[in-house]
Amino acid sequence: MTLIKMNPAREFFRERMMPNEVNSLFESFFNEGLGKFERNVFFTPRVDVLEKQNLFEVHLALPGLKKDEINISIEKNIMTISGERKLKNEEKEDKFHMVENFYGKFSRSFSLPENIDHSKIEGAFEDGMLKVVLPKTELKQHTTKVLIK
Repeated sequence: MTLIKMNPAREFFRERMMPNEVNSLFESFFNEGLGKFERNVFFTPRVDVLEKQNLFEVHLALPGLKKDEINISIEKNIMTISGERKLKNEEKEDKFHMVENFYGKFSRSFSLPENIDHSKIEGAFEDGMLKVVLPKTELKQHTTKVLIK
């Protein structure tokens, strides 16, 4: 469901001053034009993050991808999951009547807590769902006693 902010002056202008053909042209351009552009350039996969007693799980919905099309990298406690979903069957004689799925490059980044054991991070991909397991480790206290002279 999409919520649209009501503007009475704009509604009056659209209904009284503009012919229906021009009105529908503006509606289709502003409401559908950007969506078609976005679907072919990038998309943002949906994410669920679950915390258990000894680990975190990150679940990404990546339907239509294969595991070799997904990259996971960690740099300075930032985990980045990226890849690209390409539109299949792009032949000249094919004519799409409707494209509602998103295609293109994606990248999601997550700040990892300090208590993650980087050496034990694992990922699994099954049925279009990527599951990244981030095991927790005991947080070491970094305290230093300073000698005052």
